[in-house]
Amino acid sequence: MGYYQIETKETQQPGDWQRGKTTLLFRCHVRLHSGEDEETLFLVGPDAGNQVMVLWKEANFSVLGAEPLAWIELGHAQEPEVYRRLLESFLVAVRQADTAKLEDFTAIEAPKQGLLPESEIREVFARVFAG
Repeated sequence: MGYYQIETKETQQPGDWQRGKTTLLFRCHVRLHSGEDEETLFLVGPDAGNQVMVLWKEANFSVLGAEPLAWIELGHAQEPEVYRRLLESFLVAVRQADTAKLEDFTAIEAPKQGLLPESEIREVFARVFAG
């Protein structure tokens, strides 16, 4: 299996996808530009048309519903590695765009029997924002 590019909303306009069946990857509080914290869910799953595997964000204050953050063609999505790669690609994109810092993501919680262990999710955050 080759390495396939993951796109993010920072690098490419997302498709007009509707969320399909998703699973909670983790939840956290995200610091908004206003200084308020917003509880945010990060979900993983295909779009309703089964074209792409997507990292979705669903937030308290959002009127948009679930927003696609990062995606890869479904045929190239190898589980469970794709979950880490989607999260990492999204975090790299926001770090490079300087739209968020590590301190903007707090109270990270992953389900006990989740797609990735919480320790791995925290490790991805630390690695991306360290360098």
